[in-house]
Amino acid sequence: MRLRRILVATALAVLLLPRTAHAYLDPGSGSMLLQLIVGGAAGAAVVVRLFWRRLIALLPSRRREPDSAPPDGA
Repeated sequence: MRLRRILVATALAVLLLPRTAHAYLDPGSGSMLLQLIVGGAAGAAVVVRLFWRRLIALLPSRRREPDSAPPDGA
């Protein structure tokens, strides 16, 4: 019954939505999108830089601890 409701709602949405979109994006929109991406990347870099030691502390250590083998009796 629930699947039938979803199918009917989807069919009605497809039939009622317009076929074409008459939209215009001016060149300034592309520039703004590029600024958003570059600004987001710069912000993420600053956050990583500020919390680098905490981020590294969360990861398991890759360093091998020195073996505590007894020294040779020479």
